[in-house]
Amino acid sequence: MAEGINLALLPPLDVVKQVDHEAIIKDVAEKAGLENASPSDPAYRVTLANTYREVMLRQDANEQARGLMLAYAKGPELDHIGVTYYKHPDGSPVLRIEGESNDAYRDRLQKSPEGLSVAGPDGAYEFHALSAHPDVKAATVSSPAPVMVDLHILSHSGQGVPTQSVLDAVDAYTQPFRPLTDKLTPKAAEVLTYAITGKLFIKVGPDPALVHQAATKQLADYVAALHRFKGRVVESAIHAALTVEGVEEVQLDNWVDVICSAIQAPFCTGITTTFELVD
Repeated sequence: MAEGINLALLPPLDVVKQVDHEAIIKDVAEKAGLENASPSDPAYRVTLANTYREVMLRQDANEQARGLMLAYAKGPELDHIGVTYYKHPDGSPVLRIEGESNDAYRDRLQKSPEGLSVAGPDGAYEFHALSAHPDVKAATVSSPAPVMVDLHILSHSGQGVPTQSVLDAVDAYTQPFRPLTDKLTPKAAEVLTYAITGKLFIKVGPDPALVHQAATKQLADYVAALHRFKGRVVESAIHAALTVEGVEEVQLDNWVDVICSAIQAPFCTGITTTFELVD
């Protein structure tokens, strides 16, 4: 199954047209007949306040409208969407699992329509696995032989290898939803570990340590996002993540790209970077 679209990364949607503040001021001033308007004119100061309020109202209307969309809703708004519009096969609402993040819950809601199928598609197995236990971060399906279905589970805990209790919970939860012809076996994901060691060359400036810290944090965020099935940790992307403002060059030590298969996930065990100042 192709990976679904990450709705949270879609461009922001404007339900109410956003207009530049200066354009609104000009329009109101012209219609009100405020010739040679300036801040010294009390009427103009009132116009500034009212037009700014209009901009804020337009923005507030957009934010409230986005709160009703799966792509942008968060917190209670997202919970309301899940309870109202998304159902399990037995008709019960798809509730947020305890501790489940907005992005994880949104992804599960997006997969839930496939869970209504009884034909055993990959998406259905993935949805039910994600609903089975709060420690399930991701799931993917493979079929090594006819009627054999391996459901691979990636965990939130540790390096991503689930415990046997998590696999047992997934097995118990998903068995009632499988087609009778499928021989289903939950399995742990194969986790490929790696570490990153390198050196940054930073321009001379007021606080090179701050640049080094920002680069390391951006790299940590990057590798954390790649802790998923079919993750690809490649040298060019590591260079890009470390090249924040102030970094002139990046050198990695003994790096080998980590390319994962559909049932594998990469996990970074550590990041070690030093820096040197350059003119």
